[in-house]
Amino acid sequence: MTDTLTRGPLLDRARFMTRLVQGAVACRRTAAHVWGLRAMPDGTPSTTWPVELAIPIHMDIPGSDTHELAIPPKDTTTHRGVRLTTPARTALDCARALPRIDAVAIIDQFLRRGVRLADLRADACAFDHLLKTLNMADSGAASPRESRLRVTFLEAGLPRPVTQIRVNLPASRHAYLDLGWPDYLLAVEYDGQSHHSTPDDRAHDAARRTLLESLGWRVIPVRRDVVPARMGDLLEQVADTLIQRGWRPHPEVTTRILSRIRAARRRPGYRTLRRRT
Repeated sequence: MTDTLTRGPLLDRARFMTRLVQGAVACRRTAAHVWGLRAMPDGTPSTTWPVELAIPIHMDIPGSDTHELAIPPKDTTTHRGVRLTTPARTALDCARALPRIDAVAIIDQFLRRGVRLADLRADACAFDHLLKTLNMADSGAASPRESRLRVTFLEAGLPRPVTQIRVNLPASRHAYLDLGWPDYLLAVEYDGQSHHSTPDDRAHDAARRTLLESLGWRVIPVRRDVVPARMGDLLEQVADTLIQRGWRPHPEVTTRILSRIRAARRRPGYRTLRRRT
């Protein structure tokens, strides 16, 4: 039985454990994964992730991460054969328990699936930490990596970026930019490997950016390997460009940004980002 509990798809193991253990409810990242979200930390396969369970009494189960907690019936349901927390409860649990950058990436996905941010805020109104996390959420994020970029910018002290910016192009066309600051005509676009990998894709992206720049926009592309390995240089590049385009941060904000840049560059394995000239 140990192999059944510790190996195999997370969905199958969560289904098995919630059927085996009376009162066990899948929660946190496990519940988010069962709901179909991209909830695992980067580089972590779901097959190695422990099943996170809320159980009314203390219990150690191989292959699981158990929390002694009784979930109210209104916050539980069954999905894909798994007893788990509802989407709203899962979002709040992630906001409570996970690093903010990961929690917001999960909450953004729930918002895109119909969870109401106003309802989450109402349930979290007495907890400042939860409200701060929820206030960083945005249903416009198209991927967890875009969510993480946005949170990194916000926590560094940059102005809040707008997601999915519509830009009108010639001949009644339009383009959408991942996130940016329309007041300063600055955008940051995440280049995911799966969407920008062929020569034709890269040529299309280059032509698109040239057109946008002819309209006054500056577009900073961010490759997959930039986050977090080169995040300090990216923060500096974005902050410098915002200032060049008219943003005037308070001295305390400038100090905060510089502190975040230095902290990012002290990370093990940090690599310098080669800037475009």
